[in-house]
Amino acid sequence: MSSRRCVLIATLKDIAKQAGVAVGTVSRVLNGDTTLSVATDTRERIFAAAEALNYTKHQRTQTQSGGTVAVMPWYTEADETGDLYYRAIRWGVESQLSQAGLELVRVFPGDEFPEINDLIGMIAIGKYSPAQLKAFKAKKLPLVVIDQDVLAADVACVVPDFQAPITAIAQYFLSEGHTNIGMLAGQEETTDHVALTDLRPALFSSAVVAAGGQKPQLITGKFTTESGYQTMSQALDNLPEAQRPTAWFVASDTMAIGAIKALQEHGIKVPEQVRVIGFNDLAVGRFLTPALSTVHVATAELGQAAVHLLTDLRNGTYTQPLKLTIASTLQLRQS
Repeated sequence: MSSRRCVLIATLKDIAKQAGVAVGTVSRVLNGDTTLSVATDTRERIFAAAEALNYTKHQRTQTQSGGTVAVMPWYTEADETGDLYYRAIRWGVESQLSQAGLELVRVFPGDEFPEINDLIGMIAIGKYSPAQLKAFKAKKLPLVVIDQDVLAADVACVVPDFQAPITAIAQYFLSEGHTNIGMLAGQEETTDHVALTDLRPALFSSAVVAAGGQKPQLITGKFTTESGYQTMSQALDNLPEAQRPTAWFVASDTMAIGAIKALQEHGIKVPEQVRVIGFNDLAVGRFLTPALSTVHVATAELGQAAVHLLTDLRNGTYTQPLKLTIASTLQLRQS
């Protein structure tokens, strides 16, 4: 598969129609205008509409002169279609590149790295092994990785905050009187088959204990709806009713959707009998019954910040790699 060179062409009118707001409001929200006062639910509708309309799938129609950035998702194009989280991050990157007057070339796994004279930097989205990071660094271009802390590998990165929202979840469960708490975690590996360690299980366990609770039960599946369903079903079948957690922290919204279905099929009411909180705040979670409580990860801002950081590295504002951490917030809904 060859790499694809493109820039973002806005479909603001379509987004405005779906979100039920003015085109100008859409433009200012998507461009990160901090002077605009807009309600949180309106902002969420705009981002949800942009996500649903697959805002980035547009090809270049005119040449821009600011240079080209290689945008490298860690998923194949087919896999990324089913992962709204990483697609939303890529959308944030591409929208900000457009605002900066830069072209982009998408380089999916398996693509040959492009030979482009005006290539000025690289943004890698996802999780990478030491060998993959070494190969990226060998290109001798400014490099930023999104969603993985790779500062120890001497690579700049932008990551979401885990500590604050996970602490908030632990404290919320305990404040509601839950004494038996569980976590449904996910296992991932890089595309060259190096296992990855998710920091959230350890952080959650520590947060629950620090807040006065018992160490939570941990079960692990994959970051898919199907795995969330199957893993939760197995846990419910294997655990005596008295040992089943009454509150679950689930490491992704996609897993949480499957987990809730399994709970409901076992005759367990959510949230009356069991609380469930997901992670990532995908738009679909807001339209479930019950609406999914979750941690909002600022996916668009992760992408936008990566472009700003890449620009600063390129122009010499920063001479050493650094890590930017973007705040994440607990969003309590019905589940």
